Amino acid sequence: MSGQFQLDFLVGVLAAISAGIFLGSSWAVPMVPLLAGFFLLLACTLALLWRNHGKTWIAVLFLCFVAGILRFVMAYALPENDISRFAGESATVEGVITEEPRVTETAEGFKKLRYTISVRKIKEKDGERPASGGMYVYAQAKGEEGIPKAQIGDVIRAGGKVRLPHGYGNPGQIDTEMLLRSQGITAQMVCGKQGIHPEPQENKLFLRKMSEIRTAYRKGMEAVMPKADAAAIFAMLFGGYEGLRPELVDAFTTTGIVHILSVSGSHVSLLAAVMAWLGSFLRLPKLAQSVLVVGVIAVYCVLSGCVPPVIRSGIMGGLAFLALALERENDARRILLLTGIAMLLISPLLLFHISFQLSFAATAGLLFVAPSLRLWMEERGLREFLAGSLSITVAAQAFTLPILAWYFNQLSLSSLLSNLLVVPIVEGMIVLGLFAGIVAWLLPFLGRLMFLFDSLLLGLVYEMTRWMARLPGSQIYFPTMGIGAGSVFYGVLVYAIQSPERKTLIRTWLFPYRKGILCALLAGILFFAGWRWSRPSEVMVAFIDVGQGDAMMVKTVHGHAMMFEKRFSFLMQKYGAETAWNIGLAASEHMKFLNFPHQK
Repeated sequence: MSGQFQLDFLVGVLAAISAGIFLGSSWAVPMVPLLAGFFLLLACTLALLWRNHGKTWIAVLFLCFVAGILRFVMAYALPENDISRFAGESATVEGVITEEPRVTETAEGFKKLRYTISVRKIKEKDGERPASGGMYVYAQAKGEEGIPKAQIGDVIRAGGKVRLPHGYGNPGQIDTEMLLRSQGITAQMVCGKQGIHPEPQENKLFLRKMSEIRTAYRKGMEAVMPKADAAAIFAMLFGGYEGLRPELVDAFTTTGIVHILSVSGSHVSLLAAVMAWLGSFLRLPKLAQSVLVVGVIAVYCVLSGCVPPVIRSGIMGGLAFLALALERENDARRILLLTGIAMLLISPLLLFHISFQLSFAATAGLLFVAPSLRLWMEERGLREFLAGSLSITVAAQAFTLPILAWYFNQLSLSSLLSNLLVVPIVEGMIVLGLFAGIVAWLLPFLGRLMFLFDSLLLGLVYEMTRWMARLPGSQIYFPTMGIGAGSVFYGVLVYAIQSPERKTLIRTWLFPYRKGILCALLAGILFFAGWRWSRPSEVMVAFIDVGQGDAMMVKTVHGHAMMFEKRFSFLMQKYGAETAWNIGLAASEHMKFLNFPHQK
């Protein structure tokens, strides 16, 4: 099988597994028939493989599809002692802290704490019993002295009511429940008067040492720059939004570079590029350069806390860049696809994690689209540097467009400009900041100077992004792409980047089936149109979190919308939902009807 057909086959396998996982999440499939179908397909596939049949690949794809359904069903099922089984009960929970505690400050000066723990035990009125699963524990403290001294690896006890995570916060937003489930978080608790009681442990010295190194970075920055600047640069180095100025986050979001504030494949690729350049400058052999690149990526993942998004970015970005550095472009694409297949088979809920979706899509855009786009630009007279920068930006943006439209309904037109002007400065800040921490350990004064220069660069970046965010049309509304529209978008995009020979081969392969394809498309359009036409007219009601309480948005069958503010929640509590609804409709005649764009 030639290299190109190997890529096609791996793309088909990844698509089949993803489709199976998605179907498994939408349709409750009984385990016994599912297992029977899987083993039957497996037997058929092995028989076709034994006979060396030419259509074996079709059976393999069907097998992968059923395997995707099976893996989702197995991964989504929770054990009997999972902490979510105790939802609604007041209890004391004991668990081990698995991530660095998150601390945020309110306008009133209170400290909000969030601990991520792996539950071990739960104590109720009728006694103590073993428990499992991940959990968020929330608490509040007044001032620094009220924060319990707890670190990664410590055991904590917390008392309160066990609650399930919320689903959709507002219409069209990320499904928080599925996002947390993909991270292994199945419950949450807000501590009451019992508070949190940590027990320091000495068996997690390695992770604690990494946490101390990150703390040293933060303190070194705060010694020479404002806390807000230190928080921003720390976020660029290791991820997180703690202490960031909201206006900085808004400016980065509008200009399409907010991913810089989270550890992603771009960070890993940047470090790999710097290390590869250093190895080339020192005239190291290819093998030594590869060891240097992989070693630095591994150290960076450890420094960043070994959290799953960092590990995923390190695996995908590191392997892909390594293959590119060794001038094995097709190998880089195969590695990306194989990594995606392995990750979904191991943890199928990753398919619903926005970090995985964006990291994989952006890396795929860089590997599959950017080279063809760069060649196309250079053939039309664009200079090599400009063609390279534009092709990388456009490719990543194009491959992530359906995902961004699905979650945020926004398209940043200023991202091209910000990626050309701002991102190179930010990349320099990341490299400088990482090396400043090492230099500060050896030569404290020089390290502080490097951190100070980073702060000056941050001021420049902030002013540039604010200016770009204010440009006309910097950010535009983009309608949600459904699964069908997104699939068509990716299909057209993939076809557009094929070579002329491949396009001819695709058309030749599809030509005998053109009538069947057209009939299938027509039947699908008619079915969808008939389904929409036959559905009864419905009023859409959405309850929206507006910060100070809940509001209700009503969308009529004619496409108009009206908003009932937070007093509606009071009406529901006092009179019940039906009475509140009638009161709201009676009051609507005094409200102005507004056209409202379609949202999910």
